[in-house]
Amino acid sequence: MTTSAIATLTAAFNGTLTTYGVLRDRDVPAVVISWPSVPIEIIRVAGLRPAVARGSVTPTPAADAHLEPDIFPSRLRCLVEGALTGHLFHVPRIIIPRTSDADYKCFLYLKEFVRLGITSTLAPILLFDLLQSQGTQVGAYNAARIRDLLDELTSVTGRRITSDDVRDEIARTNAARAATRRLLALRRGAPRIKGAEVFPLLGAFWHMAPEDYSVLSGEAADEIERRPTLTGARVVLMGAPVDGTALHDAIESRGAIVVAEVSPWGTGVAGDDVCGDDPIAALAEKYRTDVISPRTPAGSLQDSVARLVDEVDAVVVSLPPEDAVFGWDYPALRGLLATKRIPHICLRGDPCRPMSPEDSEQLDKLTNVAFARSEVRVG
Repeated sequence: MTTSAIATLTAAFNGTLTTYGVLRDRDVPAVVISWPSVPIEIIRVAGLRPAVARGSVTPTPAADAHLEPDIFPSRLRCLVEGALTGHLFHVPRIIIPRTSDADYKCFLYLKEFVRLGITSTLAPILLFDLLQSQGTQVGAYNAARIRDLLDELTSVTGRRITSDDVRDEIARTNAARAATRRLLALRRGAPRIKGAEVFPLLGAFWHMAPEDYSVLSGEAADEIERRPTLTGARVVLMGAPVDGTALHDAIESRGAIVVAEVSPWGTGVAGDDVCGDDPIAALAEKYRTDVISPRTPAGSLQDSVARLVDEVDAVVVSLPPEDAVFGWDYPALRGLLATKRIPHICLRGDPCRPMSPEDSEQLDKLTNVAFARSEVRVG
């Protein structure tokens, strides 16, 4: 019996830095990155592959001994755990994009661990400083940072890369992006798949070769298209981007359906294609404006949010203790939801951990309201 495309994609997504599942393929060395805001096209054209940190329920005792609580999200604790236990010694590079204060602090902590001799078995650590702000010099600055990254990675592999090589890699990755859009279409309107099932299929985009992902996600879409449509209250996840399915499971265990989330692992995984005559400049613009992170321009993020709340019955906003950014966006979101009369709640717990009684009670009440709204909506 062959393994289904859905099972293969889910397995690719579920390999984490804590389980070290994303590091096991020794044929193509993995570059570890802390957030998917590093151009994966550059990593792959250099002859490497991305392994993006995600949160996990697996304990991180080595990291917890050095990291303060309520500052570093689970994905960074998992990365530091791998670093301190020697599991990241053989990766060519660890890349920390400067997409949040927590990521930057993680970079500084890792460098300090090496300086103090807390660990001596750690790959070279790079800070990738691609700006997501506006300004006349930002495009040139970001393009220069991408060229620097390409030079650094090709120094590892010895490859000589041309602009045409980068264009070809962009084309392959754009094809994978198109494949994610087909899956996303099966969540809109009358959904055919629950959020907890489709989220890993989308998130596998970051961990698989684009040709493999395009084929497998197409097969998965073929299977899902044959399913009947689902009924139930439709919910969107917002706030701090989730990188796992724990909140999806909690919401859908109550009978609702998560139809979208503001996350680079879910609804925001594809975004727009990379387009432009200069491939490096095109990548710089794509990853500046179209990748969801704590430093995504406020206007871009608000546009994404506004598109997602049409024809939904409720919104769940995740604002965990370590969040230092998305809470600032909450007043504008609350105003938008009030205008559209969409009920919502804010959950304060760690989305990787079991839900607190207070958050669970809030979710029970919200789903009851959402079901009443859905019944009115469908008549």
